[in-house]
Amino acid sequence: MSMLTEKQIELRNEIRAFVDSEISPYTVELDRSKEYPREIVNKVGALGYGGLPFSKELGGSGYGIVEGVIFLEELSRGMGSLGFILCASLFQCCYALRDSVSEEQKEQWLMPAIACDKVLTLALSEEIGGSDALGLDTVATRCSDGWILNGSKCCITNAGVADGYIVGAKTNLNSRSRNVSLFYVDASAEGVDDDGRFDMIGLNNSPTGTIKFTNCHLPADALIGVENEGYKPLKSALNCGRLALAAVSIGMAQSALEKSVDFSRACSNFDRSISSYQGVTFPIAEMYMNIGVARNMLYHVAEMTEAGVRCTMETASLKLFSTEMCQKVCRDAALIHGGRGFGSHCDVERLLRDSQLLMVAEGTSQICKVIISDGIYNTPFGKPIQ
Repeated sequence: MSMLTEKQIELRNEIRAFVDSEISPYTVELDRSKEYPREIVNKVGALGYGGLPFSKELGGSGYGIVEGVIFLEELSRGMGSLGFILCASLFQCCYALRDSVSEEQKEQWLMPAIACDKVLTLALSEEIGGSDALGLDTVATRCSDGWILNGSKCCITNAGVADGYIVGAKTNLNSRSRNVSLFYVDASAEGVDDDGRFDMIGLNNSPTGTIKFTNCHLPADALIGVENEGYKPLKSALNCGRLALAAVSIGMAQSALEKSVDFSRACSNFDRSISSYQGVTFPIAEMYMNIGVARNMLYHVAEMTEAGVRCTMETASLKLFSTEMCQKVCRDAALIHGGRGFGSHCDVERLLRDSQLLMVAEGTSQICKVIISDGIYNTPFGKPIQ
C-alpha cells in the first residue's frame, strides 16, 4: 500500500485549500457558462503547481510525478474540466516529451507550458483512424526551409484555446511501415484553422473540437526528436495521458463521495437521517473502497513511470479501473441524492455527466482491455506481471 510522506501530505492539503477557496465555489457557474477557465489556469501557474512533476532545470519545482498526480487529483476534485485541460498540457505534452525536445524547443514552448503561460495539447486523433493511434492521414512533407503540414485532427482537447499543438503526422509515404513524426505547431501559424467545437455531454469548460492544417509551413526546428521515429515519444504521451486521466477520475470520484456523505448526514426521512439506512451507507462504503484501491494503484504506477520502468499494461489497467470506477461512483452519488442528483447543474449531476467522457478519452475502455490482454499473453509463462 502506498503511503505519502509528510511533505506530500502537506502539499496535498495546501492544494486542497486552494481548490476549496479558489475553484469549487465557481464550478457550477463555470459549468453553466461553458467558458474556458483561463483565469484559474493562470492562478495555478502563478502558484507553481504546474511545475510539480518537473526538474528545476526546466523551471519546475523539483518534485516528481507522484506529486504531479496528487496535484491533478485535488484539482479535479474541485473541477473535472480543469484537470482534463492540464492533463493534456502538462502530462501528455510536457512530461512525456521533456527528454525528446531540443534546447530551443525547451525555451520556445516546453518551459512556458510548465509555467502555465502556454497551454498545449496533443493533436493525434483523426476521423479515419478511430482508436488506431497511428492510423494517420495527416502528412508533413519536407520543403527547402522546413515542412508543409496538411491534414485534419478531431476530438482534440483544448482545441481553439491551446497556444500550441503537438501534431502526429506521416513523414515517409514511400515506406511500408507507418513512419510517424511529431511536430510543434504554434496555434497562430498560417494554415492552422479552428474548425469549431463539439457540444459534449460533460467537461463543459474543456473545449473539444477539430483542427485543420492546410499547407501549414513549419520551420525545420518544429520537428520533435528524430524524423520517422515518433512512435516511442508518442507511446509515452499516451501512457502519461492515461496516468493523468486516472488522477482526474479519482479526484472526481472523491468529490462525489464527499458530497454523498454530507448529503446523507443532513437529509432526513421520517425523522431519521438517511445515513441510518444501509441502502445508502453500503454504496458509500463501496465508493470509499474502490477510490482507495484506485488511488494506491495510481501512486504505484506513477512511481513506476518516474523510475523508467515499462508499465504500459499497468497504466492501461489503472486507466480502465479508475474511469469505470468514477462513472459508477458518480452514478451512485446521483441516486443517493434522489431527484436532486439529476437536477441541471447540480454538483453530482455535473460529476455524472463529466464521468461519462473519461471512459473514452486517452483510449477507450475496450482499447485498454486490448492492451492488457496483449500484455498478458505476451508475457512468458511463469514470469510475474509487474
